[in-house]
Amino acid sequence: MAAPAPSYPAVQPYPSTSSSGPGAAPVPSAGPGSGFPARSGLAGMQPHSLATPPGMVPGSGAGIRGGLDADKTVFDAVKASTGVYGRKFQALLDRATPHVTERWALTAALGVLFVLNVVIRQGWYIVCYALAIYILNLFLAFLQPRFDPSLAADIAAEDAEEGQPGLPGGGTPKGPGGFKGLLSGFSTSGDDEEFRPFIRRLPEFKFWYSATKATAIALACTITRATDVPVYWPILLVYFCTLFALTMRRQIQHMIKYKYVPFDLGKKARYGGKK
Repeated sequence: MAAPAPSYPAVQPYPSTSSSGPGAAPVPSAGPGSGFPARSGLAGMQPHSLATPPGMVPGSGAGIRGGLDADKTVFDAVKASTGVYGRKFQALLDRATPHVTERWALTAALGVLFVLNVVIRQGWYIVCYALAIYILNLFLAFLQPRFDPSLAADIAAEDAEEGQPGLPGGGTPKGPGGFKGLLSGFSTSGDDEEFRPFIRRLPEFKFWYSATKATAIALACTITRATDVPVYWPILLVYFCTLFALTMRRQIQHMIKYKYVPFDLGKKARYGGKK
């Protein structure tokens, strides 16, 4: 004869929702535990820890992305911060533009400090030579006009050969030659010639900025002996002096031939001739 099946008492797993009293917990009406009594274990279930809480704004500085927007990468954040510092540096350069004397005094101080490093510590001659050649090229570009008058004269000559009118003012002006012809640009004679300002190939501010940056880099090279290449410095000195003399001679001949002065000296001619 089979044993009877065990019987279990009827148990209500959830308390009655109609119970009331000071200790009765309310049934949640929204959220993951909605519809379950407070003591069921599901009413207190919280959202996932990686989910965004309802009151949190994306990009507020919290979360696993560190406050970045969904469409913004770390590279974009670095680029934005770099742009901020770049704008601040550019604003500093803009404020320093009218202070010509102070700017060149700073460059001269850096140059003297670099030369003292080279002379006292007896090294970095190749760095000094490279800096001198670079500043010489900058100085030549500073002396040259932006529009080469020799090119304008060649174009005017070709147009004249083809029967076309030449460029206005493109030909080589007639006048006294030599040093007297160079100084003729200062004369205040009654010639009815329109004043054309001298536009440099390399403006003064860019010349200063490039020279200062190159001097600072050369000064930084003196920190380590790795940049001190052994070289016989008298050869570099003689070569630089020869190169400087030849290039300046050619530049002065160019200035005399086309009668332009890269400096603001003397009185400038005014529109309309004599007044």
